[in-house]
Amino acid sequence: MSEIKFGHQLYYLHSYDFFKKKVLAASKENWDSLWLPDHLTGMSGPLIDDFLSVWPLFGSMADIVKGKTLGTAVTDPHRIHPAVLAQLCTSMNHITRGNFILGIGAGEAMNLKAYNIPFDHALSKLRESINLLRLFWKKGKRITFKGQHYKAKKAILLPKPISDIPIWIAANSPKTLNLTGEIADGWMPVGIDYTTYKQKKQQIVKVLRENSRDLEKFSFGVFHFIFMNDDEEEINQRLKGNKFELLMTPRRIKELGYWKDEYEEIYFEATGVRSEEMSILKIDRDDITRFDLRKLGPILNEIPDNLLLENMMFGTKEEIINKIRKFVEAGAQHFIFSSTNGASSKNAPFTYWDVTRIISEEIIPLFKNSNI
Repeated sequence: MSEIKFGHQLYYLHSYDFFKKKVLAASKENWDSLWLPDHLTGMSGPLIDDFLSVWPLFGSMADIVKGKTLGTAVTDPHRIHPAVLAQLCTSMNHITRGNFILGIGAGEAMNLKAYNIPFDHALSKLRESINLLRLFWKKGKRITFKGQHYKAKKAILLPKPISDIPIWIAANSPKTLNLTGEIADGWMPVGIDYTTYKQKKQQIVKVLRENSRDLEKFSFGVFHFIFMNDDEEEINQRLKGNKFELLMTPRRIKELGYWKDEYEEIYFEATGVRSEEMSILKIDRDDITRFDLRKLGPILNEIPDNLLLENMMFGTKEEIINKIRKFVEAGAQHFIFSSTNGASSKNAPFTYWDVTRIISEEIIPLFKNSNI
């Protein structure tokens, strides 16, 4: 069995001082990898709007953190031209001595719509971007590329990376899963349940084999926001918030087996969008403010709390250990967690700092030192 690895995404980037405090804490913990989100803003609700640019932050991290892999979780192909992104990644590859992963996805409307950044043809743009990135990294000079979205003519990008730069795709849909199996080095789905994870992993494995790719060189990751607490009331409060978030991704409700035909009209009446068209690539905060979420009450009320509790990284330390174990059994090799516990002391004994320490000292060693 492959070694199980654990990564930590430093999400709430209020200020550089707060960011540096998180990095210093994480540098002393047992994380294999540290990740940053590439956002301009967030969505409505509990997510914040404060995001410093990941690229200078990575440079700062590399001076503080030694021996840990750094990565984006995740960027997109729309905001930065592949030549510029290739140079940024090459720079990080040199700075980290080869310990950098490019996590990339099809994009999120929150980072695109309000800024009038085109995001049409997201999948083909993602494919072309990755192909051009690899061409820049491999050849370095006299690069000519004629694609639908990107073109280059005798372009130069030197120096080359000192080692291969892995590309992991945050794939959930059938088409992006196929793309992941065809050209990516790793998979990093977000907020997926372990049963669906196993099914989608099988789809990627099938594509890997069809393309005669080496499964041993492919990394199966999974990303989860994590909330640890032993207070039932605190857990239930988080579950209520996550039910609303779940409604913005009806695909997940369907994957969990709790979508009913009668929900379709309720959903359309409340949002003006068909469930199959709802996507984080298409909706942003302005769209959500126009939704009449009160009309979604019948759907919310029928989603069992236990269903969410079983399939999200919420709960006591023991419950989280059991959930990690199920993902390991489903084939996950690299976990990326982002703690949503508050950093303030009022959240004790489960502050952000407490939770990252507990995971580092009490959970990670269980999976490193045994076949749990």
